[in-house]
Amino acid sequence: MALHEYRSDAAIAASKAETVQTGSPTYWVCLALLFATVALAARIASLW
Repeated sequence: MALHEYRSDAAIAASKAETVQTGSPTYWVCLALLFATVALAARIASLW
């Protein structure tokens, strides 16, 4: 029974995580880090 409660708690947490607004600073920081990672990967690939 504890596993069922854990799953429902995880489902609630996942549904809350999906409601991240694009105006939040965390969203933009993560987006900037993703962009920087892709740019760095492209630069490293161009050196090879």
